[in-house]
Amino acid sequence: MRLSHYRPRTAIVSAVGLVVVATAGVLGTAPARAATGCRVVYTVTSSWTGGFGANVTVNNLGDPVTSWRLAWSFTAGQTITQLWNGSYTQSGAQVTVTNASHNGSIPTGGSTAFGFNGTWNGSNPVPTSFALNGTACTGSIGSSPASSGPGPSSGQPSSSSLPTAGGGSGPYPAGYETSSTLPNHTIYRPESLPSAELMPIFVWGNGGCSANGTTSLPFLREIASHGFLAIASGSPNGSGSTTSALLTQSMDWAVAENTRQGSKYFGKLDTTKIAVAGWSCGGLEAYEVSNDPRITTTGIFSSGLLNDANDYQLKRLTKPIVYIIGGSSDIAYPNAMDDWGKLPAGLPAFMGNLDVGHGGTYTQTNGGEFGRVTVLYLKWRLKGDTTAGANFVGSNCGLCNTQWKVQQKNLTL
Repeated sequence: MRLSHYRPRTAIVSAVGLVVVATAGVLGTAPARAATGCRVVYTVTSSWTGGFGANVTVNNLGDPVTSWRLAWSFTAGQTITQLWNGSYTQSGAQVTVTNASHNGSIPTGGSTAFGFNGTWNGSNPVPTSFALNGTACTGSIGSSPASSGPGPSSGQPSSSSLPTAGGGSGPYPAGYETSSTLPNHTIYRPESLPSAELMPIFVWGNGGCSANGTTSLPFLREIASHGFLAIASGSPNGSGSTTSALLTQSMDWAVAENTRQGSKYFGKLDTTKIAVAGWSCGGLEAYEVSNDPRITTTGIFSSGLLNDANDYQLKRLTKPIVYIIGGSSDIAYPNAMDDWGKLPAGLPAFMGNLDVGHGGTYTQTNGGEFGRVTVLYLKWRLKGDTTAGANFVGSNCGLCNTQWKVQQKNLTL
């Protein structure tokens, strides 16, 4: 029987995300002389009668911090009921969130994020001011404004070319760009496209079905830095919500660009190797398109079907699947485990649980552990790297007997 405490599907998909940005710019390069400053993006990712979900991203514009405390006030009686990737206290309208053990450090120009569920009654306005370790987050550094650019709440692409500073731990420093021929998406790629290998394709649905393609920027940039083309639904810092159709559009576009004369991707992509994946509501979108014959493997991140009526999506799975879940404290854990027990006999499947909760590690440096393990999985499934695959296969697998709790079905190298 499907457990019911995970948010209703209609709430996750149909709600229009509300965003407030305490900032004057987007993803600017940190100034040479660090001072005190921060910006906060507060996104209502889903809403239902009497309740809502939200994601909060904190960008440190000043000196590095080793621990953080973010404070704000609700204005309409909202109450937090559950929070991940941090701890919270609430006294009346005043909320204070402190870091978890794994995300206390934020370097200059770096960011961290947490999410929560809450209740509301009558209205749910977003907070308009935040303070990080006692300093107001204005999007400024000292008295100087943050780098200027299109306002992220506009929902429009913030860049048509790669940021000047690449990132990721792989051999191909990566960034993101947008394309007029693929609206409402964010494209992560190596700054210099590999010449000795083709790039497999990774398409991604965001948590909360958010149309913000940079919600998981460190995670997706890390994947791209290892020689993959990663495409997220939603424009950079966009608003609103997505559907599974955007994942299909990502695949269609990549396949077309690989054969289009004049495209920077012409002959550079391996269109026979495509992974579709998503976090939370994005994982539900990935399930919806997982029967596309072009797909090599599916990734379900902190997600699981919410209704037994949708179990047909499990029955039609024929390609390998990976589950990356945030442990028993993850609100999607019961649903993911229910799906695991219903997978078709003989389907190759890997389940990895890391006790970090529903928010995962996407915003940590290089996507944290979720980023590291996802790169290994993609190297195995999309590039045929059996050394990477050894982390997932057998009783002595690389992830076995570690902080990860591992389950396997029908896996061979």
